Amino acid sequence: SVCSLLINVIFISKVGLINCLRQETKDLAKQTQAESHRPLRRYKRRWVVTTLELQEEDTGPFPKFVGELFNNMSVNMALMYLISGPGVDRYPEIGLFSIEDHENGKIYVHRPVDRETTPSFTVYFDVVNRLTGEYVDNSLIFNIRITDVNDHAPQFPKNEFSVSVRESHAAGQPVLQLLTVDLDEENTPNSRVLYFLVSQKPLLKESGFEIDRDSGEIRLLGCLDYETAPRFTLLIRARDCGEPPLSATATVHISVQEGNNHRPTFIQENYKIQVPEGRVSPDVLRLPVQDEDSPFTSAWRAKFNISNGNEGGHFDISTDPETNEGILNVIKALDYETHPASSLVIAVENEELLVPCEVGELQKPRRKAAASAMVLVQVTDANDPPVFHPRSFVVSEVEGARPGTRLGRFNATDPDGSGSQIRYELAHDPASWVTVDERSGAVVTRQRLDRESPHVNNGVYVIIAHAVDEGHPPQTGTGTLTLLLSDINANAPSLHPRSRYLEVCESSEPEPLLIEAEDGDLEPSSDPFTFELDTTQGHAGDTWKLGENRVALLLVLRCDCVSGAQRHSCPALHQEGLQTLIMYNDESRAIAGQIGSEVRNQKPALPTHTAEEGAALGAKVSVAAGLRGFKVALQMVSVAGTAWLFSHPSAVAPHRKPMPHLPSATFVTLCHVLLLLVLVYF
Repeated sequence: SVCSLLINVIFISKVGLINCLRQETKDLAKQTQAESHRPLRRYKRRWVVTTLELQEEDTGPFPKFVGELFNNMSVNMALMYLISGPGVDRYPEIGLFSIEDHENGKIYVHRPVDRETTPSFTVYFDVVNRLTGEYVDNSLIFNIRITDVNDHAPQFPKNEFSVSVRESHAAGQPVLQLLTVDLDEENTPNSRVLYFLVSQKPLLKESGFEIDRDSGEIRLLGCLDYETAPRFTLLIRARDCGEPPLSATATVHISVQEGNNHRPTFIQENYKIQVPEGRVSPDVLRLPVQDEDSPFTSAWRAKFNISNGNEGGHFDISTDPETNEGILNVIKALDYETHPASSLVIAVENEELLVPCEVGELQKPRRKAAASAMVLVQVTDANDPPVFHPRSFVVSEVEGARPGTRLGRFNATDPDGSGSQIRYELAHDPASWVTVDERSGAVVTRQRLDRESPHVNNGVYVIIAHAVDEGHPPQTGTGTLTLLLSDINANAPSLHPRSRYLEVCESSEPEPLLIEAEDGDLEPSSDPFTFELDTTQGHAGDTWKLGENRVALLLVLRCDCVSGAQRHSCPALHQEGLQTLIMYNDESRAIAGQIGSEVRNQKPALPTHTAEEGAALGAKVSVAAGLRGFKVALQMVSVAGTAWLFSHPSAVAPHRKPMPHLPSATFVTLCHVLLLLVLVYF
């Protein structure tokens, strides 16, 4: 036993590193037992192994010694060492490791290993009795680590990059960030990458770029000038920190986008033009400018404005999109007498803000006019038309004014102030009511004014006059007189055309007749009217009775009849707005039966031929039409009253023989029939 202890001490001092024995859990013991296909037996671990490290991409010669195993059970018996697991007899590699000398446990590798493919291998070591083949100890699980070497250079995603940068890009701001990938072991010098700017084309003093060594961020130095260098080409190198260091390169193409860093300037600073007065004149002057920025960009397009001298709003200025010139226009007529000359200050700037570069530094954006030009505008005199003072006026007059009545006076002056004589002319007088004095402009009536004239609209009559000067060519001004006519009672009332001739059928039952009138005057000289019955003709007072004054209802009190188809008529009198009623008798009951329906339809009754006395009158049947609610009510009352009168004739004409008394049932039936007709009508 003393000899065995000495042997162990000598071996441990020789290898220099002992792998401490690990206490295995029950699960690991079960796994080891299943893999070794042997019954569970408890042993005190006695494994000793040197550090097993293998450098990747080792060039050999192979097989190459990696390390050695030792188990102190070999003191009491002859042992044989076994190896298994990934790299021996399992994926990812088979036959990579082996124990060539099973008696002393030396481990060998047979070919180069790529750490990026398999960074480590977990292998199993076992020891058996050489004579019986019995496992004498638990399996030792060991991790063989592959040592990294710097065998991969940094890699860019692509070899060339393209980026666009505005000309107004500020110095120090990032342009592009480059990233690389190094497949070597992370967090080691082999995978740490540094970035370097190798070259820049073109190389300018005012414009340049830099790259951050650690982040790979490219930044601008100085100012960009599209006109000087529209594009740059940068060569970037990425290098790792391994031994030896490996590197890769990439090319960056930077395109400069046009910005506004040049002010527009006028080619000429002073202009003098003449424009005629009294009219709008487009494109009276063009103002060219020059700009060093790229044409047809927002940095080149000019914006003009009139900064001074256009307080009256007579001018405006626009930009020609093709030539970039300013176009001056007269948009409001000028007056030589009030403003014979104007001085305009025209300023110009670009659509895009100006961002200048001064002393290699980009300045803050400015909106300051690049330049200004002075335009002297002289107005040429022209013959202006006369001006009325006022241009229109209103005169009130009553209708019926006699000829020679002075209504007013037109007043016009010549704005040119040349002292020329002004001549007045009547331009619009549709009714030929007035005259205008050629020199003074006085308006005098020459006919009686009639408010009911068709040329009068709602009591308004318009008169228009012209004032003509003696210029070359002569100019004309226009003035308006609005005549307001107030109404007087100038028209007598007359019966409505449908009330002038009425027919009544000979019948035993009375029918009411509606009499309507009209008047050409306005209130209060028109309706309501007062109706009177002309009793000078025969026995009109005994035969007819007026119902209401506003709308007359004639009721037949008695009807004198003659045999045959003879009819009686009375001529109409047209004196002082009064007309007499003409009555016709007819034996036809068919026409009498149509009266009720024709009242509802607001149509005149069927015409009948008159007798010899009425043939010349051309009588036409007309019954009450267009009745409104209150008229119908009056009609019902009148009819009821008529029926009562027929049953009491002595109340109206006591000298007449009384008519047969109407029974109360007949009166009630008549009222019901009348009420039914009213309901059907509405």
